[in-house]
Amino acid sequence: MQFKNLIFLFLLQFSFNVFGQGANDFAFVLSERAVNKVFSAIGEINGKSAYEILGIIEGEYKWKVINPKISFKPDSSDFTCDVKVDVGPFSYKSQVLGHVKIGYDNSINQISIKIVDAVFELYTMVLKKKVHIKNIHLEDYFKDPFLFDGPKSFATDMSFTMPDSTVKQIYVQPSDCVMKVMKQAIKTSCDIVAQDKPFKKEVKVTPPVQVESSNKNKTQKNNP
Repeated sequence: MQFKNLIFLFLLQFSFNVFGQGANDFAFVLSERAVNKVFSAIGEINGKSAYEILGIIEGEYKWKVINPKISFKPDSSDFTCDVKVDVGPFSYKSQVLGHVKIGYDNSINQISIKIVDAVFELYTMVLKKKVHIKNIHLEDYFKDPFLFDGPKSFATDMSFTMPDSTVKQIYVQPSDCVMKVMKQAIKTSCDIVAQDKPFKKEVKVTPPVQVESSNKNKTQKNNP
């Protein structure tokens, strides 16, 4: 299953905070709650197929994702969910832990949030023994990342009427933006530059840096 890239205007979708103290002029905050609202709108995520064991046992398996959630953390963000699995007459639930990669593309001004390494085991029971069928890679069902417009979208211009009735155009754009992943949010802090001529200099954005998860391809508890 693929779904279309979800692109939202960064300034409208996320909260805007003005600092009373600090070195930056303003900050954008993208909460994990906002991202999970988008996630919920995707709808049910499931799969099914035929299986065969040892050339003698055949059947069909079905699985469905329950309670998917993306969590932002300073060190390594993650994706969690439960999966309900039916393999013939046998059913069980698995807890899945996956890694979330957060990045920023300066050339197109987009923040990307992509699920990677979310794996659970598909198995059945034969003569009271657990028999492995295959691993299901949920990241294959999320080929497209969530995409959001970045801080360059803040650039704007405004008009001022001068005392002599002439109109002066003022141009404003972010400058030296730093993006950080915090607990439950992605925060981008920026200074701004204002001048009476259009800008030629590009906005500098420092993308977030996160440690790669050491729990890649990790399947959590399986509860027959």
